[in-house]
Amino acid sequence: MSGPGLWGRPARARVTPLLLLVLLLAASPIPTLSKDRPKKEKFRGFVVAAGPKAISVKSEKNIYQVRMFHYTADLERRIRAKPPVRGEMVTVHYYQGTDLAFKVN
Repeated sequence: MSGPGLWGRPARARVTPLLLLVLLLAASPIPTLSKDRPKKEKFRGFVVAAGPKAISVKSEKNIYQVRMFHYTADLERRIRAKPPVRGEMVTVHYYQGTDLAFKVN
């Protein structure tokens, strides 16, 4: 049996809440910042419309699928210099899970 602790409670009573907190933190999923870059994907199809801020592309495999992508700042400058022509076949490189295109060729 342990004697009284610092505040008049037994030493075991002081350790239990701390131990409980440590166990809860260890068991809970804590999001971590990873240094992995976002995954990149491609979408291939025909240009429906291309503006200074975004491009709409119709899939070459499914004529009913049309996707719109916004440009990164760097790509926006390049697109303004030479915009894609309507009906042209393009491949849009974008970040997985977003509509942000970083390359159009």
